[in-house]
Amino acid sequence: MTYHHLSVLVHRRAEKYGDKVALKYRDYETSQWIPITWNQFSQTVRQVANALVELGVQEEENIGIFSQNKPECLYVDFGAFANRAVTIPLYATSSPAQAQYIINDAQIRYIFVGEQFQYDAAFSVFGFCQSLQQLIIFDRAVVRDPRDMTSIYFDEFLETGKGLPNNDIVEERTSRASDDDLANILYTSGTTGEPKGVMLHHSNYMEAFRIHDIRLVDMSDQDVSMNFLPLTHVFEKAWTYLCIHKGVQICINLRPVDIQTTIKEIRPTLMCSVPRFWEKVYAGVQEKIAQETGLKKAMMLDAIKVGKIHNIDYLRKGKTPPLMNQLKYKFYEKTVYALLKKTIGIENGNFFPTAGAAVPDEICEFVHSVGINMLVGYGLTESTATVSCFLNQGYEIGSVGTVMPDVEVKIGDENEILLRGKTITKGYYKKAEATAAAIDKDGWFHTG
Repeated sequence: MTYHHLSVLVHRRAEKYGDKVALKYRDYETSQWIPITWNQFSQTVRQVANALVELGVQEEENIGIFSQNKPECLYVDFGAFANRAVTIPLYATSSPAQAQYIINDAQIRYIFVGEQFQYDAAFSVFGFCQSLQQLIIFDRAVVRDPRDMTSIYFDEFLETGKGLPNNDIVEERTSRASDDDLANILYTSGTTGEPKGVMLHHSNYMEAFRIHDIRLVDMSDQDVSMNFLPLTHVFEKAWTYLCIHKGVQICINLRPVDIQTTIKEIRPTLMCSVPRFWEKVYAGVQEKIAQETGLKKAMMLDAIKVGKIHNIDYLRKGKTPPLMNQLKYKFYEKTVYALLKKTIGIENGNFFPTAGAAVPDEICEFVHSVGINMLVGYGLTESTATVSCFLNQGYEIGSVGTVMPDVEVKIGDENEILLRGKTITKGYYKKAEATAAAIDKDGWFHTG
């Protein structure tokens, strides 16, 4: 597989896929999903890259993105990478104080904001952020503060890049882009003390693509991924970049609370989620079983039992299930399991990466029993997400899977997990002491 630097990745994909759909987002006025082709994606990224030059963005400059999930977040990311600039996502729910801390710490001049909430939060701290020069607003419905003399809307920003007036500068910068360039700074919540900015370089993402290509052999450009977790979080961010690398169609869910609706509209083959999503599915099924009586109830309970024998007792261990079990499983596959998957909206499911917290054993067992391929994993912001994840066979319920190719793991003092490899961060932004405390002289990252 050819690996393209993030500064050119979208354009290389457009050359390959052209008018195939790359992204989709939901228009809430019409409840329709609006498709964006690879060519359109590429063209918009070029326009953003040119508009950033027009703004005066320099190489290695930090740009803020304070928004819920929108296609615009990706346009700005890849437009910035073309200029060798760095993007810093802020959680859509961040308070003004959190936004102020990040803007000041990273000396952000330009911040892209999503809806009214993010605009209000960012505008309220304008006077406390010396570096901050301008807000660029994604959503046209946002009402600007009467005192606001500097903010512009994204369409006005985009207009300045129309006809690619600065393309020579962009191309020249892109030609100097290297794997050693910084791509993102991801601020961790900072439960103890102030937040730390985890630096992820292009080399971290390139290595993440490489090792996931080795591990996730079932992922292809025929897949459709539901983008549900925040793009601010490393799990969804790294996954979305991987999807672009693989040519996977990405459907962007704007409002997390709508996932039950949007998943049924898209019926994706892939989706990153947290255990809570599957806990709700499990609770829903248990409730349904409790309401049923007689034959229907017996059939549902038997289907789960048959599935457990088939998928967990046999297939998971690489063994062939008994013939009777296979026949019953085939029957339930067309009836009970099919109905359950259709009800959730995942009947086309390929696999579903799940991380962010421990998955209760009964949930893991149930999900696999009904034939849903949930890939449980473990990772950190500092490790560009995945450290380990389930294999299709041989996984252990209650574990976080098998360590990823070429990621080194060892257990240090007091059972601390230590990590080493090319996906591991080079350190924390402007925090030499914290970096020295986390990464020892042999290059082992101490997870704590």
